[in-house]
Amino acid sequence: MDEPSQRKADECFARAVYATGSPLMLPSNVYWKRFLNVLQPAYTPPTRHALSTNLLDEEFNRVQTKVKQTIDKADCISVISDGWSNIRGQGIINYIVTTPQPVFYKSVDTKDNRHTGQYIADELKVIINDLGQEKVFALVTDNAANMKVAWAHVEETYPHITTIGCAAHTLNLLLKDIMALKTMDTLYKRAKQIVKCVKGKQVASATYLSKQKEKNMSTTLKLPSITRWGGVVIMYDSLLEGKESLQEMAISQTAGMLDDVFWEGVSSSLKILKPIAAAIAMIEGDGAILSDVQCLFAELKEEIQTVLPTSLLLKAEETAVVKSLERRREFCMKPVHAAAYMLDPKYDRGILSGEEINGAYRVITAMSDHLGLDKGKVLGSLAKYRTKQGLWEGDGIWQSCQHISAATWWKGLCGSEALAPLDQATR
Repeated sequence: MDEPSQRKADECFARAVYATGSPLMLPSNVYWKRFLNVLQPAYTPPTRHALSTNLLDEEFNRVQTKVKQTIDKADCISVISDGWSNIRGQGIINYIVTTPQPVFYKSVDTKDNRHTGQYIADELKVIINDLGQEKVFALVTDNAANMKVAWAHVEETYPHITTIGCAAHTLNLLLKDIMALKTMDTLYKRAKQIVKCVKGKQVASATYLSKQKEKNMSTTLKLPSITRWGGVVIMYDSLLEGKESLQEMAISQTAGMLDDVFWEGVSSSLKILKPIAAAIAMIEGDGAILSDVQCLFAELKEEIQTVLPTSLLLKAEETAVVKSLERRREFCMKPVHAAAYMLDPKYDRGILSGEEINGAYRVITAMSDHLGLDKGKVLGSLAKYRTKQGLWEGDGIWQSCQHISAATWWKGLCGSEALAPLDQATR
C-alpha cells in the first residue's frame, strides 16, 4: 500500500475508533488484525500509540477547523452553557454554539473554582469575546440561582444579548412540580414499589418475562432515573404494556396495588405527563429553535387543561398544575421568543397576546439597531410580511415554508427583504 493510501486508511480507521468510543487497543486484537488482513492484506492498522498521539491530534484539529468554519459562516449565533460533574467528580462546563445547527465549542474544567454567578459570568464573557460579541445574540443556561446572577452581569456588559432559561430544564421542573402533588406522589411510590418487587426478585422477574414472551411482547418493566422526571412516563408505559402479565402473576406483595383504581391512575396521569415528556424530547433535539418554544407552551396549556378534568387529581391539585405551568412558562419565555415565533413562516401568529406582540416589536427594533439596519425599512418589511403583501402576497411562498427550514426560507426566498437578517438573529 502506498503512503497516501496508508495515511487515508489510518485517518478513517482512527475516526471510526474515536466516534464509536472503541478501545485504543482494538487494532492490536488478533481478530481485528485478521479481519483487516482479509479486507486488505497490504494494510497495517495504526498502533495504540499512534491512535493516542498524532492521529488523535490530527482528528482534533480537523474537527476544530470545521467547527470554526461553521461558526465563522454564521452571521448570528447563540451560546448554550451546561455545567455537570464528570465520572471523576470534576466540575465541567460545556459550551455549545448554535448556528442555528448546534456545534460543540469547548469544555472547560472549573478546577477548584466555586460556581458563583460572578465566576460563571467571567467564563461566559471569555467565550462570547472569543466568538465575537457582535454576532452573539442569545445565551441559554439552566435556571439555577447562580446562572441568574451571571445573566445580569452578561446583559450589563452586552445589552444586545438576551439571556434565556433552558426550556427543557424548565419543563423538567414542571414535571417535578406535578410529581410533588400528593395524589401523583402516592401513585408514583406504588408504581415504583411494584416495579422493584418484580425486577428485584429472580423468580418474579423470570415469570414476568416468560408471560410477556407468551404474548409476543418484549417490553420489560422500567425504573425512572433519579435526575430526569421524564423517566416516570417510561415506567408508567412499561407498567401498562405489562398489565396483563402482572395481573396473571398475582404476586402477594403487589396484588392489592394492582386494582382498577391503580390502573386508572396510571392511565390518567400519563395523559398529563406524556405531553410534557414529548415536549422535552422535541426541544432537546438538534433541530429545535426558539420559535418552537412559544408554540410548545401554548399547545401544552391546551392539552393539559383538556385532560385535567378526567384525572384523579383533587380540584386544588388541578389548580396547582395550571398555576405551575403558567409560572414556569413566564420564567422561560422572553420577548425574543415572541419575535422568533412571529418571524417563523410555518406558524400562524394568532397565539401571541398584545403584550407579546409589543415585546416582539421591541426586540426586532433593538436587533435592527445592533445590526446597523434601517429600522424604518425593517418595520415596513415586517408590516408587509404580517399582512401578506408584496413578496408575501401569493400562496406559493407560504406553502414552501412547510418543506424547508425557516432559515432557508428567509435566506433563499426572502433575502432581499430588509426584515430577512432579523430571522437569523432570532433562531
